[in-house]
Amino acid sequence: MFENRFFRCLKGLSATELSAFRRFLSSPYFNSRGDLLLVFDQMQSIIQEDQHLTKEMMWQRVFPAKPFVEKELRLLLTYLQRLFEKFIAVENLVGNKIEIKLQTASWYRTKGFDKLHKSTLKDTQKQLDGQSLRNGEYFYFSFQKEFENYRMSSRSKPDSTTDFQKVVDNFDLAFLSMKLRQSCLMMLHDSVYKWGFDPGFLEQVFEFLQQKKLIDIPAINIYYCCYHMIKFPKEEVWFQKFKKSLVDHGHLFKKSEIQDLFLLAVNYGIRKVNDGHRNYFHDIMDFYRIGLKNEYLIQEDGFLSRFTYNNIISTALQIDQIDWAEQFIEDWTPRLEKRFRERMYSFNMAKIAYARKDYDAAIPFLQRSNYHDLLLNLGARTLLLKIYHELGEYDLLHSHLDAFNSYIRRKKGLGYHRKNYRNLIKYTNRLLALNLGDRKMVGNLKEAINKEEILTERDWLLSRLAG
Repeated sequence: MFENRFFRCLKGLSATELSAFRRFLSSPYFNSRGDLLLVFDQMQSIIQEDQHLTKEMMWQRVFPAKPFVEKELRLLLTYLQRLFEKFIAVENLVGNKIEIKLQTASWYRTKGFDKLHKSTLKDTQKQLDGQSLRNGEYFYFSFQKEFENYRMSSRSKPDSTTDFQKVVDNFDLAFLSMKLRQSCLMMLHDSVYKWGFDPGFLEQVFEFLQQKKLIDIPAINIYYCCYHMIKFPKEEVWFQKFKKSLVDHGHLFKKSEIQDLFLLAVNYGIRKVNDGHRNYFHDIMDFYRIGLKNEYLIQEDGFLSRFTYNNIISTALQIDQIDWAEQFIEDWTPRLEKRFRERMYSFNMAKIAYARKDYDAAIPFLQRSNYHDLLLNLGARTLLLKIYHELGEYDLLHSHLDAFNSYIRRKKGLGYHRKNYRNLIKYTNRLLALNLGDRKMVGNLKEAINKEEILTERDWLLSRLAG
């Protein structure tokens, strides 16, 4: 099948973006070659028709009267790739009105149009003041605006120092906010994968923030609290401060940035739950509710991630909000990508039925969809395991455990999950062989389950021994 880098880039564009790119190619300012537009049109047609063509077939569609020359085709695609990269840059710039103003002001300055320069910077300040964002990017644009003003003023009035301190102050706030943000993201990643994060001079940064009384600025405060929350997970005060700052000031950050912050908050809560602090489920649910209400959790393509969807339902069920979870499924399933809707709906409706102990309703939901997603398949098998045990269908359970074990053995790249599910199978088999009347054997099994480091179904297994 014919495919190259440019072809893969086109496949990643939405219908609206493809249309915009065609208009870009049609503009003689950017492209004066008609053959490039012909190649693009044929490649767009191939994508829409989902056809599988060779390079020769592709050439024949574009140039039916010319013999195939692979070198020429590669050259045409190279030109298109360069134009595509320019298109992406133009789209990003055009979408940023403040950046356009700053670029225009810079041009006015170099041409000596002092009045136009001054009025453009005034308009830039109005745009900055009129937007809701007050994150690191806001301070960086403020720095650029003040620096542009400084460059003009220092040339026309070198003895004037009015507001020049704003150049440094805004740069400091932009840098400090971005430094703290990246440190939080890297520290969270390091807490899982242990690759050796070096915070650099953060301690000196904290001293500077204290000295200059900058900690209460939202763009600083939210990451200051977040960093300490991750570094000192046992100190509850930092989590509560971060939560308050996130709830109070979330609207001051870009959507992509606030999504990272909510992910940090949820991951912290999950780690606390895994350490036995189940009360954090309520905090996790708070973040999910706020994130849904403000659409912080919605991806750039307008869809809700299937993983977030699944995690929200699981969290709601952990705090017995079954009716809420069921309503969530009805309301938010249409916001999933179409290819995931049926399987996610069926799996999570099975979880709802299981939570209500309606096992007869749960099993058909689990059997309705082919769970191609590896983790979803493992989740469905786990749920079926628990249902068989609670129904006392031990023959079915033995067969299911054998099939489950074979499935895990065949699958590659499971990592942490392989150990987890093998432990679940092992302890379920021990549970089946156990004489519940033998207190010593029951005690030994409880002790073994509690000591196991990787076992997500620990509470369920212990609950089967409670009687």
